[in-house]
Amino acid sequence: MSVYQQAESIELVHSGADYFSRLAGLLDEARETVHLQTYIYKDDDTGRRVAAALRRAAARGVQVWVMVDGYGSNDLPAEFIRDLQQAGVAFRFFRNLASFWHWRFGRTLHHKVVVVDAAQALVGGINIADKYRGTAGETAWLDFAVYIRGQVCQQLFHLCADIFYQEYWKKHRNARGQFALLPGGDRSGRIAFRLNDWMRRRTEIYQSYTKGISAARQSLVIVASYFLPGRSVRQRLNAAVRRGVEVRILLTGPSDIELSRVAEQYLAEWLLRRGMRVFQWNHSVMHGKGILTDGQWASLGSYNVNRLSRFRSLELNVDIADPRFVQQFDLYLDDLLLRQCVELTLENIPAFSSRWGRLKARVAYHFSVYLMRVLFPGRR
Repeated sequence: MSVYQQAESIELVHSGADYFSRLAGLLDEARETVHLQTYIYKDDDTGRRVAAALRRAAARGVQVWVMVDGYGSNDLPAEFIRDLQQAGVAFRFFRNLASFWHWRFGRTLHHKVVVVDAAQALVGGINIADKYRGTAGETAWLDFAVYIRGQVCQQLFHLCADIFYQEYWKKHRNARGQFALLPGGDRSGRIAFRLNDWMRRRTEIYQSYTKGISAARQSLVIVASYFLPGRSVRQRLNAAVRRGVEVRILLTGPSDIELSRVAEQYLAEWLLRRGMRVFQWNHSVMHGKGILTDGQWASLGSYNVNRLSRFRSLELNVDIADPRFVQQFDLYLDDLLLRQCVELTLENIPAFSSRWGRLKARVAYHFSVYLMRVLFPGRR
């Protein structure tokens, strides 16, 4: 999947009404097949609306497959699943290799992808739950997806089928290798799907990120939820600043994981002292994941810059070289950072308002790094 291919249409999709109205429209348009795979699927208003669209599709004779992660969606009621299955939806949990009490060993299905009729797809970081669509009392989490139309979606159809039926070993066991960050020739409509799956020795998204950082000569923007980069990424970011690259990183203010939020505050100081610009989104949880290099190349999807995504989760990103999309994404990020976010300085890092806060952030960061190394050791 490392080769760039031509898409007929590529569009940025935002969390909230934009994503879920588009998802409902795709499901209602489906005529032959639907694959939906996600990490979190909740039995809430949003989850029930999507389930109703899935049942309508199955009633029209559409083949519908749904796979959710066995850990991220472990509270999905049996009755909810039974209603889908009775309507003709093929449903399956993605299971880890082993479990002990509430901890799962192995890997996690963390990607979020919907493929309709092998011709249209949504790929991103948006799960199926109210917090991603937004409610009267809660602003939708900040996140992105990419809408793709064209024959290139057949790749995603086969990928989802391989995962659903657990047939990927024979097909992808040796699918490794290097690839170019940007395609040659005309870049219009050119995209490439990237996978991370340590059990299949796939590190394509990690390679994309490191190549994207190393290739930057003018500007680099990283949207990073749960941002805990390893040494290699930190070194590349440092080197980019020394080359004169303007590096901007967007972190979250509120977070569903308190340890990660506090650890990021300590990391923000490290980034600022090395000449990077750090921004914070405070209107809701920032769940987006993406990178933009020199206004020429972008990658969006489910991949977080931490060891969990690199060494445990099954992740899917879309690398995009299409000039029109990248320019629009560049303008959107500029507006997001400069008008909707707070720029952090060494004087206004929230956790550093007291000695206790600074100490708490330092302990949280080093504990997080240690925990990640123990739970998700590096693998060649």
